[in-house]
Amino acid sequence: MSYCINCGVELEEDVSSCPLCGFPVGKENITEIMDKSEHYPSDIILLHKKETRRHIWELSGIITFSGIVVCTIVDLVIHKNLSWSLYADTSILASWICLTLILLAFRKYFLIVPGLLVSMLTMLFLFNLFSSPVNWFYGIALPVTIALFIAVIIISLLWKVAHFRGFNILAIAFLVLSGFCIVSEVFIDKYISGEVDIRWSAIVAVSILPIALVLLFVHYRMKKGKRLDSYFHV
Repeated sequence: MSYCINCGVELEEDVSSCPLCGFPVGKENITEIMDKSEHYPSDIILLHKKETRRHIWELSGIITFSGIVVCTIVDLVIHKNLSWSLYADTSILASWICLTLILLAFRKYFLIVPGLLVSMLTMLFLFNLFSSPVNWFYGIALPVTIALFIAVIIISLLWKVAHFRGFNILAIAFLVLSGFCIVSEVFIDKYISGEVDIRWSAIVAVSILPIALVLLFVHYRMKKGKRLDSYFHV
């Protein structure tokens, strides 16, 4: 049994080219064959992943449209008007938009992150309109959502620049999470009472700090910067 010299797939007898990558089977010079060949295994894999993402997006679109139609019809039949279906339809549509950004703008983070932020804020703003006259969007939803995205961006940037991605990343994530809790309580207190009284977020931060310190100690002293994937054998 022979194997393709380009991708390593097992070949059947009497084949003129590899069924996977299209690489010619013969005794030609490898360099000349590589120059003539237009497709390589990496190209085929990337094309397959792109087609898979497109199929997932198409299927998710069908499910999204069906869910919106079902929720709307059920709400109209039961209540004779649109009530809870407004929240359900908006949530389903926002989820599909987020999934669309992730699938179609794959790894283009400068498009994905702002798109996700705008989608989430738009959904929350519509929720606020549906629950009128209560106005909680500008006081709570807007600042807390922006703070959450900033926290995620900080963790992602530290993940990218970190030389060793191990328990230190988990420690930093815990510390950023504690900061997000404090910021959230500040805006919640200002909205509810107009005064800032830090309580539960301080308890969260104090509880998280020892865990972060233990993780940093394990990373830099015991595991010597060992990566998480190798530590857990992933």
